Amino acid sequence: MALLHNIILRGLNSILLIAPHIPSPPTSTPSYSLPQDVTDFLAYCQCFSTVLRSHHAAEESVYFPLLESMISVPKFKGTADKNHDEHESFLKGLRDFDTCVNGILEDKEEWKGEKLVRKVEGFAGDLHRHLVHEVEVLASLEADPAIDWVALGRAMADVKEVPFLITNSDVTYEGGIHGARFPPFPWFVHEIFRWIYLPRLKGAWRFSSCDDYGMPRELPFVGVGISKFHFRTPSTLLARDFILFYFAVASSHVCSHS
Repeated sequence: MALLHNIILRGLNSILLIAPHIPSPPTSTPSYSLPQDVTDFLAYCQCFSTVLRSHHAAEESVYFPLLESMISVPKFKGTADKNHDEHESFLKGLRDFDTCVNGILEDKEEWKGEKLVRKVEGFAGDLHRHLVHEVEVLASLEADPAIDWVALGRAMADVKEVPFLITNSDVTYEGGIHGARFPPFPWFVHEIFRWIYLPRLKGAWRFSSCDDYGMPRELPFVGVGISKFHFRTPSTLLARDFILFYFAVASSHVCSHS
């Protein structure tokens, strides 16, 4: 879970850092003639939102209900409801962000990087607090011997926005102790994504914080990396609450548009 939260935070930070530096097109430029930099970046923003929404929807519909059913220590009961409340704290801001992104693409709003940053700032604080607190909660639940962490990891194996995950997963994080690739599928699946799926929206992935091998890189328009924004969490949780991905995920994922 913590590795996935890292990816979400890297995506968030890359949007905040890049958006102010993408030039605004001339006034009244229709969406169909927006600069490629703008449309590619907005596609990247859409994928960030899709990943975030998909992740939290899976948590609320699958992960936390299953977790709640396993909890045997009375003081930990109600974890699922508390997690839902935290999700609600940033959803309105995320909706405003989505409306702004889609409005620009639909020629209802002009591209202004500073305005998009304000939309992100409208939910970033609550989102960051939630991502930090959720990992702390899961770490505390290590004290409950009835929780099957392997089963919980498998329950989250349906995450589909793999290109965004691949290109925002820093394999050098904590000295590379978490493996050569994340999501942790077989090497040949990674190659399939690299050669078939990532090129379908390659303009968007140039805004990612890492390349398609998970190596940190400079951000376009900014010229800096974002490795300092790593989110740290106990290694025991990383080892036991690892999200599993399978080859079948290659057949359907939202952010690999044709």
